Amino acid sequence: MLLFLLVLGVAQAASVEEVLSSELDRAMAVFSEQDEKPHYAAVVVEDREQGTISARDGALSASSLKRERLLDVDIRVGDPALDSTHQLRGFSAMEGGDRRRNDFPLDDAPEAALRHEVWKELDRAYRDAAERIVIVRANLNVKVEEESPAPDFTLATAPTVDHREVSPIELDRGAWETTLVEISERLDASPVVHRSSVSLASLRVVKTFVDTEGTRLVHGTTRLRMTMDLSSTAPDGDVVRVFRSKDLHRPEALPAPEELEVWADEAVARLEELVQAPRGQPYSGPVILAGKAAGVFIHEVLGHRVEGHRQKREDEGKTFADYVGRPILPEFIDVFDDPTVAHLAGHDLNGFYVYDDEGTRAQRADLVDDGIFVGFLMGRSPIPGFDQSNGHARRMAGRAPLTRMGNTIVEARRTVSDAELRKMLLAEVRAQGLEYGVVVEEIDGGFTLTGRQMPNAFNVRASASWRVYADGRPDELVRGIDLVGTPFAAFSNLIAASDSLQVFNGHCGAESGWVPVSSVAPNLLFQRLEFQLKEKQQERPPLLAKPMASDDGAAEVAR
Repeated sequence: MLLFLLVLGVAQAASVEEVLSSELDRAMAVFSEQDEKPHYAAVVVEDREQGTISARDGALSASSLKRERLLDVDIRVGDPALDSTHQLRGFSAMEGGDRRRNDFPLDDAPEAALRHEVWKELDRAYRDAAERIVIVRANLNVKVEEESPAPDFTLATAPTVDHREVSPIELDRGAWETTLVEISERLDASPVVHRSSVSLASLRVVKTFVDTEGTRLVHGTTRLRMTMDLSSTAPDGDVVRVFRSKDLHRPEALPAPEELEVWADEAVARLEELVQAPRGQPYSGPVILAGKAAGVFIHEVLGHRVEGHRQKREDEGKTFADYVGRPILPEFIDVFDDPTVAHLAGHDLNGFYVYDDEGTRAQRADLVDDGIFVGFLMGRSPIPGFDQSNGHARRMAGRAPLTRMGNTIVEARRTVSDAELRKMLLAEVRAQGLEYGVVVEEIDGGFTLTGRQMPNAFNVRASASWRVYADGRPDELVRGIDLVGTPFAAFSNLIAASDSLQVFNGHCGAESGWVPVSSVAPNLLFQRLEFQLKEKQQERPPLLAKPMASDDGAAEVAR
């Protein structure tokens, strides 16, 4: 009988969802009696299991598996038309400064401990929001009329209840430690490689979401990332880097050791080429962006500028706010963002998810149709003409959700082969009387400025580019240049696209933190784009030759 009672007690222990729900109900009953009343609240627990295996310079450098839970509370005081999340003009120091990372107990903690953490954060979040709504009202009274007035929140049409299993990530960690050390030794065998690492990262995330509208969600993702990173110093002091990565949803799809050996040999060969390659020069002329670079280009030039919340902020450039229904790209180009696509062009997509961080189901958001700009990435904060979320509100733990990209996909309905695209590049070079055109093959990422105080420009961080000469000379690899420009000038020069697609998987940082994203695009040809010199370090290469491992295990000096 004693055993039966103990088992029954465990079975009746409240789940995380039940704790969040009951504490939220209890808090709202009290808050609704205050002078400043909340109209909406959500509580989220993010359960993260993160693994890392890394080898550096021929030795194991890290092997860890950790689990943590994080708590987020979102409370809106006021009403949907005007609430405590409204922008404070002239109070930049108060924007987002009240958010923080909150640890939450793990499974074996007593239920009282779980409730304690939720209680504390609900109380703190309400007090901050109640104070802020008073400041918001005063701010509106003393400032000029807003440029794009719109409600602060859209109510859900109906609550969503969904519970999804998130499979565990099972890895033979010992075998992977051995494999990564062997690959690291292979990378380190070249005297040109000054620093190298190879890593396998795994992440399983389970999110429990409850809100005052009745939405109850348990969902999540599994992600793995294999990376290879090596660098050296060129004779002119430029630090040259080669980075390779593969993002996956399942461990069964990880590359085999033999494939990693090919990766390593190709990466070392490319690093050796880049060390000897000349630095590029500032340039303006015809350019082909290979698919990965083209995807990052669209992400930076278009993606951040069509995030819905930016259309409401008085300090944003609002580049495309008045361009709905007007052409911004050639008529053969479509652009959309679809987080529901898990796999495309032979790759798992990093930006895949089922529900966003406001509890809205992910949806396709059309951005450009036949070259015409048609819409924005939306969360539950409406803008004029767009009052419904399309499931793009995202954040990392400790930040407020904001509209962000997921899988940004470029489709071209008129295409040519890669060979034909190269011919078109050379024809443009000759027509413009230039010596060469440029093909951007590899990129490190990019960034953009969308505000009003700085130039509304972008930078795509090229890591390997090729000069393609009009007179037939062999293509020449160059380093040290970045693609720069402004949106309308860049878009107006797009003239052709290839019939092949490439995928860029990465992470994007903005006000709501770092989130996983993907960009998918064909190769794109531009009549004219600009490059500037990349920043360069000034230190000379190492004075001492690199010690190398000999067959008998002793160290020898590379010559």
